[in-house]
Amino acid sequence: MRPIKVLQVCTVPITAKVFISPFARYLTDKGYRVAISCSDNGSDSSGSLVTYLREEGFRLKTIPMRREISPLADAISIGRLYRFIRTEGFDIVHTQTSKAGFIGRTAAWLARAPIIVHTAHAFPFHPYLRPSVRKLYVYLERLAGAFADLIIVDTDAVQQYGIVHHIAGPAKIITVNMGIDLARFDPGVWSGQSLRGEFSLGPSTPLIVCVARLVPDKGLECLLEAAALVVGSRPECKFLIAGDGPLRERLLDEAVELGIEDSVIFAGFRDDVPRVLAAADLFVLPTLREGFGVVFAEAMAMGVPVVGSKMPPITEVVKDGETGILVPPNQPRLFAEAILSLLEDEAKRREMAQAARARVQALFDERSNFERMESLYQDLLRQKGLCRDEN
Repeated sequence: MRPIKVLQVCTVPITAKVFISPFARYLTDKGYRVAISCSDNGSDSSGSLVTYLREEGFRLKTIPMRREISPLADAISIGRLYRFIRTEGFDIVHTQTSKAGFIGRTAAWLARAPIIVHTAHAFPFHPYLRPSVRKLYVYLERLAGAFADLIIVDTDAVQQYGIVHHIAGPAKIITVNMGIDLARFDPGVWSGQSLRGEFSLGPSTPLIVCVARLVPDKGLECLLEAAALVVGSRPECKFLIAGDGPLRERLLDEAVELGIEDSVIFAGFRDDVPRVLAAADLFVLPTLREGFGVVFAEAMAMGVPVVGSKMPPITEVVKDGETGILVPPNQPRLFAEAILSLLEDEAKRREMAQAARARVQALFDERSNFERMESLYQDLLRQKGLCRDEN
C-alpha cells in the first residue's frame, strides 16, 4: 500500500523551520510522504529559510500568503493551494498559524482532502483587538473550524478559549503540549560555548536575556521600563534582546529615552537560541499573549530560571516559585523586583534551574509530542477508512 501523503501548511518559512520541520522529519522516518507549503516574501531572511528547508531535503511548495486580511490575495492563495492539494492527492492536510490555517483549511475542504487538521498555537481573536476585528476573527475561525476534522492546541487554556468562543466542541479541540528538543536544548551541550565574548561581556556580568519577535503583544516596552529600574539598582547588569520585528526602531529609541542604551543589547534575529540562553542568568519576557510560551520552556530546558507574565497559558508551563517567578503583565516595577530578587539569591537560581530542566523533561519532551500527534493521525485515518503499512 502506498505511503500516507501529508501536507504541512504555515504562513512563513520561520514557522516551517522551527515548528514543522522536526515533526516532518519524524513522519518521514515513519514512512509518511511529507511536503511543506509556506510563503516566500522575497526578503533575505525568508529566502535563506526557504533555501535551508530545501537543502534539508524537504519538498517545499511556496505559495504567497499575506499575514493581513486581503480578500483578493487570499482568494488567489486559496486557489493555488487548492490546485496543489488536488494534483498531489494528499491524505492529510495539517495547517498551523492563523492565516495559513484559514487559507489551508479552506483550500483543503474545497479540494476534498480526506483529513484536515489545524494546530492553533493561539486563536487570533485576543482581547487587545478592536471589537469589530475580534468579531470578524471569531467568525472566520468558526468557519474554518467547521472545515477541520481536528483542532490541536498547545495548552488547556487555549482549548478552553476555543470552546468558550464556540470554535468547536471539546471532542474536536485536543490539547497536545508543545515539545522541546531536549538534545538541542541541553545546557551540557552548550557549556563553554557562551556568546558573552561576542558582546564583550565578562563571565561575572549579570545577564538577563529575552528571546522574542519585536511585536506589540510581547510586552517589550514593559521589559525596557523594568530594565531601567534594574540598572538603576544594579548598574553592572546587562539585558540582551534576541529577535527582530516591526518594533525594533521604536524600542531602540525607548532605550535611549530611558538612558539604558548602553545596558541593552539588541542582538537581532538569532538561529542559535540555545547558545543565547546558555549565556543567561535569567530569562525574562513580559508577554501579553501566548499560545503556549515555547520560549519559556526552551529557557527552562537550558536550566535558566524565568520571569514571566502571570497569565494562561504561561501558568501551565512555568511553575511559579519553583521554576521561575510570574507577575501580572504590564507591571514594570514588579518585573524589576522579581529580576532583582533572583539576581541577589544565587542559591535560589540554582534550585530553580534544576527544577526547570526536570519539569521540561517530564512534561514537554518533543518525542512524546510527536508520538501523540501521530497517534491522532492514525485515529483519523482509521475513522476515514484509510490505513498505512506498519513499520
